[in-house]
Amino acid sequence: MKKTLAVLLAAMLCTCMFSGCGKDGGKDENSTSAPAVESKAESKTESKTEDASSGESKSEQASKADESSEEVSKDYAEIDKEYEYTTENGIIVVKTNGHYRAMEMFGGGTGDAYVDALNSLRSKLDSSIKMYSVIAPLASEFYTPDDFSERTADQKAFIDDVADRLNDGIAYVDIDTVLAQHADEDIYCRTDHHWMPLGAFYAAQELAKAAGTDFKPMSTFTPQTINDFVGTMYAFTDGDINIKNDPEDFTYYVPDNYAQCDFDFYDTSFNFDYSSKNYFKEIGDPQSNAYLTFFGGDEQIVKIRSNVKNGRKLLVVKDSYGNAVPSNLMNSFEEIYIIDMRYFNLNLVNFINTLGITDVAFVMCVFSAFGGNSYDLPNLITQNPDEAIVDTYDKNTEE
Repeated sequence: MKKTLAVLLAAMLCTCMFSGCGKDGGKDENSTSAPAVESKAESKTESKTEDASSGESKSEQASKADESSEEVSKDYAEIDKEYEYTTENGIIVVKTNGHYRAMEMFGGGTGDAYVDALNSLRSKLDSSIKMYSVIAPLASEFYTPDDFSERTADQKAFIDDVADRLNDGIAYVDIDTVLAQHADEDIYCRTDHHWMPLGAFYAAQELAKAAGTDFKPMSTFTPQTINDFVGTMYAFTDGDINIKNDPEDFTYYVPDNYAQCDFDFYDTSFNFDYSSKNYFKEIGDPQSNAYLTFFGGDEQIVKIRSNVKNGRKLLVVKDSYGNAVPSNLMNSFEEIYIIDMRYFNLNLVNFINTLGITDVAFVMCVFSAFGGNSYDLPNLITQNPDEAIVDTYDKNTEE
């Protein structure tokens, strides 16, 4: 065990070019007011090309659980003691509740670029436009064995610290607490570095609460399951055979108004490409690309036109974690625009004002909020300030 711990610590101090949610990698090296952590790992780097039944559902039953903000015990994850933990590329692989789970460790960071960007944007927008900070923890927040707890930071402490530094008019959506209450459900992938659609559903529910919009219960969604999913963690661990041989079910949820929605696809400079009735897509091998089900990838802008008539237009500024959130909000907003913080080429302020956006949500994992991706956010606010924003959508081109 001592040898394994030593290997883990050494691996965590290296930067992996595959895992995490970052584009550029590297932790935030600025001086920090964030909570200290004994051993800080480098933020990891994500590849740009990562890429119904009747009755009360399990998720509805779980939603009736105690909603208090008290610390939640993590005893739900029964560690198989006879299994020696392994690590590859800073990723821990552990057998819990009879299945193997691969997890990235979080080493912290200042979050200064994230905070400064959101505060700057807030100052440039009309006060009637609502803003939200939605930072998702990694699976290691909930499933790290006690033996390794000192090797990963308390992610909620870092997220809370960022929330304390956001200016008035930016709502902090605390999804860490909510996810902890559902951690005995399949809210995170075991074989992939993303969360499961169920975790994103709970996050969307909290965002809708903060926005004051309607949100449909899980019973109104139709589950669709991709069996035998083995995601990115097989590659990130250099081919851990236990991950490959222990696939999982990837279940996503189709809202009841899906057929009444339209989906417009643009390039990253907002040039219209095509309109479709298909938001959920099959890209390549579904057993390895299940997470690409959500509109097919990051290097595009997506607009959802729903049948809701409430005048609310949501802009989701996201990394890949944010891909799984908007489909849960098709009954909550009249329009939803989705842009990736890593690839958006226009001026964010002009985009919001020109399109009449009423709500702006920053939805990403902790690696993006505290790592290299956060440096893209200030650029979104300052880049191309004189470029006109024109929606070139033509409904005559619809499929």
